Amino acid sequence: MNMHPKIRPLWQRIPLCGALGGLWAYKTLRLPHAVLPRDIKAIVRNWDPRMFSKLIGSGLTKAYIDQPCEFRIPAKIESKAVVAPEHRMSQDQLNSFYKRGFAGPFDVFQPEEMQDFKKDLLAIEGTKSSTYGFQTPRDRHFEMPRLWDYMKTPAVTDRIAQLLGEDLLCWRSQIFYKGPGSPSIQWHQASTFMVEDYQDPALFPRDRNDLFQITAWIAVDESTTENGCLRFAAGTHNRIRTISFGGNEGFYNASFSLDFEESEAEIVEVPCRAGQMILFTERCIHGSAANTTDRHRLAFNIRAIPTDVAVYPGKKFYRSVYNGGKYYLDNWGVAQLRGEDQHRLSRTIDPAVSQRGVTPHSLRAAA
Repeated sequence: MNMHPKIRPLWQRIPLCGALGGLWAYKTLRLPHAVLPRDIKAIVRNWDPRMFSKLIGSGLTKAYIDQPCEFRIPAKIESKAVVAPEHRMSQDQLNSFYKRGFAGPFDVFQPEEMQDFKKDLLAIEGTKSSTYGFQTPRDRHFEMPRLWDYMKTPAVTDRIAQLLGEDLLCWRSQIFYKGPGSPSIQWHQASTFMVEDYQDPALFPRDRNDLFQITAWIAVDESTTENGCLRFAAGTHNRIRTISFGGNEGFYNASFSLDFEESEAEIVEVPCRAGQMILFTERCIHGSAANTTDRHRLAFNIRAIPTDVAVYPGKKFYRSVYNGGKYYLDNWGVAQLRGEDQHRLSRTIDPAVSQRGVTPHSLRAAA
């Protein structure tokens, strides 16, 4: 999707709506995909009928921000894993996650550890990624042993496991450097991360309505109201919203506004001390205010999935049209956070191997 969309003149929108209608009919009739060009094939294969309906029905002025889904709360809310007593989430914390879309903050590291770790993060800030070959804050755990060790510590993974199950993979990580005076990050949400190029999703869960991905966000610096701590619209993980093209604010370099009324939601700001963690589903609408201080705010996240979710199956690269362009996957793979991967649905790499500079031959392809 063009992430800087403008409302096109009517004479352009009419034939485009007709073409989209034709693709929708092609999908509905289950005609063969092999004859289609790659980009068209991806749209026919991956677009939900509601995506066609919203875009065409709005006259190319609105679209779903991601593949539509509705969050299914289990009939009985309980832990999905046996964990150490000190990492056990209370029933209130579990209830909060399922009903509000987030939980925490949890104490996972000492502030002194994060103060020292900050030096490593600042040293890598702005450098070229050995995984992708260009500057990006994504997936630096493949080249930072200390980051990977922090990501897979039981204080982190045991809490994720109680929501997703015993066996966990990391499919992506990211370092967040919010510099002095940095602007706000507008409200946004995601389901299968199809929002990144609007043709192919990143994640392929068995059922999009189930919980299939958790983000663990860990503060390296103290995160406050003044420097732009995370904030959530409680309960908005119930469904994926639509966006209106254009808008006065921007999600990174994107240009759209989420169809969401802040005044009608319970907005919860979640300050954290250094070393604390917030768990949330990306389907919960979230963002952060501007950093109004003269100091940076550092954090990192872990995006975790159960092992029965496929990631980028059969793909050589993925596109993030608002954050860095094309990411080749030669040196990427899911990484085992906890337990065992009995499904082998995705390319896998051991970050400990990657950090030693071993060639991509060490990557294990999906069975």
